[in-house]
Amino acid sequence: MQLRLDGSLLVPTALSMSRVSQDELSLSPEVVEITRLVRLTLGGDSAAFEQIILRYETRVMSTATRLLGAKDDARDVAQEVFLRAFKYLHRLDLQKPVEPWLMGITVNVCRDAVRRRQRRRDTFSEIEAPETIDQSADPYAGAVRKQERLILQKALNGLPDKERLAIVLRDVEGLSTADVASILQSSETTVRSQVSRGRLRLKAAIDRLMGGER
Repeated sequence: MQLRLDGSLLVPTALSMSRVSQDELSLSPEVVEITRLVRLTLGGDSAAFEQIILRYETRVMSTATRLLGAKDDARDVAQEVFLRAFKYLHRLDLQKPVEPWLMGITVNVCRDAVRRRQRRRDTFSEIEAPETIDQSADPYAGAVRKQERLILQKALNGLPDKERLAIVLRDVEGLSTADVASILQSSETTVRSQVSRGRLRLKAAIDRLMGGER
């Protein structure tokens, strides 16, 4: 109990004592853990930020690869994404999921990378370099999966920029339409339209590539 300025006793209510714990209980364990790591990072704990990187590095890499079409470029982008994330971590709203925030940074870094690459050559993206197939696995199945990835990537590369971004964020990364609209600074209606058009273009491109057309 605490003493008020007027000399009376302040008796904490159960509601006031439990408000924080109730808010925390309403959050998922993942959100609670990320919140803890972010606060530790902001307090100067670099090891906590390394844990954040480990949690999201794969997702950032996959998004960047889809947007750029080259894994080497995606690795460079991922490094820049986490450098920016660390720099602007104090701006993160801990009441919202961290993934859309990171995806927004990833999109912006990818756009910067594209502009730099366009100054060097007049193409947006290239097919990723051939990967080494694990010979311990079924070589035929591995070759099929690789071919499917290459076809999808080539089809994505052929989409207009805005439709590719919308498709990758909405369908590949699984973000909500609202989150995609926020990242792309657009309306949900526009995003739905871009996704719809992009899906049709993507299917047509995949059908052509699967059919051997050029």
